[in-house]
Amino acid sequence: MPRVSVILPVFNRERYLPEAIQSVLSQSFADFELLLLNDGSDDRSGEIAAQAAKVDSRAVLVEGPRRGVVYQRNLGVKMAKADLIALMDSDDISLSDRLASQVRFMEGCPECVALGTQALRVDEDGLPINEWRVPESHEQIDAAHINGESGMIINPTAMIRKRAILQAGGYRDGFYNAAEDYDLFLRLGEIGRLANLPQVLLRYRLHVESLTWARAEQQRLMVRRALQDAWDRRKLPPPMPPPFGEMRAPSEEELIWEWARFSFCARNFRTTRKQALKLLRRNPADLRRWLLFCAACCGPVASRLKRTFPYYLYPKR
Repeated sequence: MPRVSVILPVFNRERYLPEAIQSVLSQSFADFELLLLNDGSDDRSGEIAAQAAKVDSRAVLVEGPRRGVVYQRNLGVKMAKADLIALMDSDDISLSDRLASQVRFMEGCPECVALGTQALRVDEDGLPINEWRVPESHEQIDAAHINGESGMIINPTAMIRKRAILQAGGYRDGFYNAAEDYDLFLRLGEIGRLANLPQVLLRYRLHVESLTWARAEQQRLMVRRALQDAWDRRKLPPPMPPPFGEMRAPSEEELIWEWARFSFCARNFRTTRKQALKLLRRNPADLRRWLLFCAACCGPVASRLKRTFPYYLYPKR
């Protein structure tokens, strides 16, 4: 009986899947099963997962038609042999001590039902953008969640007790593959304690095909619904004004600008140069894009001067 079950839903991620799978199979903590749930992929993802299952007996491939990530995660929970369930996405990378660190914490803290970690955001090629820092204590995490701030536990970093997921009712189908993790963490926070480790233990990949960006507008609607349900369950009055901004999915160009800004502020200048070149190819006549590229090439000097010309580095809103 494995001590940890890792659930990894797969849908059309042939470019990133080999690295995601290998990052789990290479963990310093070895007593786990890896459930590869192929959600009707029509690229080579199924073949890649099948090869991993053939090479390593800890990996189990489950084939099925397209049903969505909520269905696959619930299926993974149902199939899991271990009480500790580690979540993973098919385009992210778990660092080698992730499972060991989380198991050690969970075994020493039985009241904790869900545990995340910090993450490093990377681009489609794995270049660093910036760190994604989240609060560590239950009080901070749950207070942020109940006030409409999702992502206080980064879903692919999470380790959750199976019995807690079942007690909370699992992932809810009505969330249409958007904000289902936020909805679950709201319910888990009502039956036990939540926490995050201070270490960066996952490389979280940002790319325009990712579920988060592709369904941003739908996700905000589902966040509102999950939050309203939580207020009702906890018999809390909704905060005024409601904590929701503009419900609009960002454009690809807006995302590139944002990733360039994040990586520049984090002094990851190689990543900034790459994003700036993408922007230049789209509009080589825009002076701001040339200034961004030059700032990235100047590196630390431009970073110290960034307060002098913030307008030129970033697009008009």
